[in-house]
Amino acid sequence: MRHMQSIFVLAAIGVAACRPSTTELTQGSEDQLAGTASVIDGDTIEIHGERIRLDGFDSPERGSICGSVNVYKKAAFVLSDFIGQRTVICDISGKDRYDRKIGNCEAGGKSLAEFMVSEGWARDWPRYSHGAYADEERQARNARRGIWGLDCPADLWGDRNYD
Repeated sequence: MRHMQSIFVLAAIGVAACRPSTTELTQGSEDQLAGTASVIDGDTIEIHGERIRLDGFDSPERGSICGSVNVYKKAAFVLSDFIGQRTVICDISGKDRYDRKIGNCEAGGKSLAEFMVSEGWARDWPRYSHGAYADEERQARNARRGIWGLDCPADLWGDRNYD
């Protein structure tokens, strides 16, 4: 099972899905960060000790449960499995209020944001994406992939506004 690749580390922020690496992390220019990524949750990774909030989408927050499914952990597993052992390349655009870098990241030439939204384990956040992933979210909802196939997706987002 691919989840066996992952090691789970209990941290102050919750459970972080991490993968062991035999490759050294590399850091590009200040506008780009590349290397082996550890998945913190469905929309946050870490490369070279730097937390990166993936831009333009949102995944369920810690404690998000739908029936028997811990959707917070599931989203992190899905992202970790997608990344696998591939190098992640992030174009950094700034920092958020938690001092994390904000980045558009890809692995194997595919956007992590596009992947997570299209698989249904995250949603487009037009305020930040300008609707870049609206089609992927619509298709995931229609196909009932990921959270959209569960009975409680509306309950997962708290009071956030996604307009």
